[in-house]
Amino acid sequence: MRVDDDHNADSVTAVASEGGIGVGYVHDAKASPLSVLLLCVASLIFSTGGLFVRGLQHPHAWTTVFWRSVSAAVSIALLIIWRERRNPFRAILTMGRPGWTVGAAFAASSIGMVVALSRTSVAIVLVIFALGPLVAALMAWIIIRERVRSSTWAAIAVTVVGVGYMVSGSSGHNSGSGALIAFIIPVSFGFGTVMSRRHKDIPMAAAMLLSALISAVIAIPFAHPTDVNRHDFIVLLAFGFCQLGVGLAIFSVGAARAPATEVALLSMLEPITGPIWVWIFDHENPGVPALIGGSAVFIALAAHTLYVASVDAERT
Repeated sequence: MRVDDDHNADSVTAVASEGGIGVGYVHDAKASPLSVLLLCVASLIFSTGGLFVRGLQHPHAWTTVFWRSVSAAVSIALLIIWRERRNPFRAILTMGRPGWTVGAAFAASSIGMVVALSRTSVAIVLVIFALGPLVAALMAWIIIRERVRSSTWAAIAVTVVGVGYMVSGSSGHNSGSGALIAFIIPVSFGFGTVMSRRHKDIPMAAAMLLSALISAVIAIPFAHPTDVNRHDFIVLLAFGFCQLGVGLAIFSVGAARAPATEVALLSMLEPITGPIWVWIFDHENPGVPALIGGSAVFIALAAHTLYVASVDAERT
């Protein structure tokens, strides 16, 4: 996720991390070893989302959304106070309609993530989530008339085939409905990305705090906040405060010191390693179609990111 800094961003790129948007603030050709380490650690923290959901003894999607959002809001508010030395809630009130639009978009993405994980495998959800950058490119074409590169169209074609093959291997009503719900994630994520690019003055940390608050409010009518045992309550608080809040803090420091291309590539560790955690600790086998289709998606995304970076470097 982008967190406002004293530097001017040279480029903005949507990344696969649940944090949202990666921003490169430096013009160096290579990221520093420290920034690489921080981005890797943040992506690995983000990748544990499925493991937190699977670790609940009595999972309930909307209760998970509520407590995760509440604890995430606390952690993001602390992050804003620490990094920006400002009142986090005053930042929300002064960011205007575009900021609220971005916050609502990322709230939809966050809710979609949790609900989808309750209905299908972690592998399917995270691979579909990884389509965010390509969906953002399409939405930028529709909303702000940015040209879509031919390489982007090629990457989209490969990912459509990969996701289609991956989902074809899922079985059961819940798996199918979960995959459909998962598509809410890249669509809302892409829309939020485009709006943040269109309105570059949006304080993104405040927008993400608003996102967590919106998610909590939406979840209240459907959740059972008091019907949670001690084990699940601790897991849910850690899910929001540590997995999202601590991960975001580390990611923001690393992203502020790395080119956007490296941010995008290193953030792909999340959807790659996420299914591995639940495979190891929860014995959730993603299946051969998910492995083959997911691999095709990641190869296409990595190749597209590197190609675009090389073309842009030649132009400059």
